[in-house]
Amino acid sequence: MRGAAVQALASNYKDDADTLAFLKTRATDDDYSDVRRAAVQALASNYKDDADTLAFLKTRATADDYSDVRRAAVKALGKNFTYLPELFDIYYNCAINDPFDVIQRMFQSNPRRVALEIIVKQHPHNPQTLPLLRDRAENDPDEEVREYAQKKLAELEKYN
Repeated sequence: MRGAAVQALASNYKDDADTLAFLKTRATDDDYSDVRRAAVQALASNYKDDADTLAFLKTRATADDYSDVRRAAVKALGKNFTYLPELFDIYYNCAINDPFDVIQRMFQSNPRRVALEIIVKQHPHNPQTLPLLRDRAENDPDEEVREYAQKKLAELEKYN
C-alpha cells in the first residue's frame, strides 16, 4: 500500500519541491524494501532529468541490503539512462559482485541477471562483455544466470 502511495505521490506531485526529497528519503531510509523499491522506480521515471538522480540510482544499485531494490535501481539505470558508457562499470560490478542468494529467488529477482541483460543489449561491443559472459556462464552460483550467459555468449560469439 505504501509503495503505491509513493508512486502516486511522485506522479501527482512531481513539481512540489518536497516530493523529490521525500522520495530520496523513502528510497534509502524506509524499513520496507517494497517502499524503497517503489521510491527508486518513482525517482527514475519522474526525476531522470534531475542532476542528482543518476548518482543516486548508482548508489542504490550497489548499496541496498535487498536485491529487489538493487535490481530496480539497475533496471532503472538501464531504462532511463540508456547507452551511457560510464554505467558499464556499475552493470559489470553488479554482474560479478551482487550478493544475491539463489534462496531469495522465491521472493526476489537476481540483479546479476538484469545487469547482464543490460550489458548484452547496450554494450555488446565493449571488450569486457565477452569475457564477462564467459565467466558468468561458468562461475555464477545461480543456474539461471549461467544458462542466460551461455545462451547470450553463443549468440555474440556467432557474430564476432
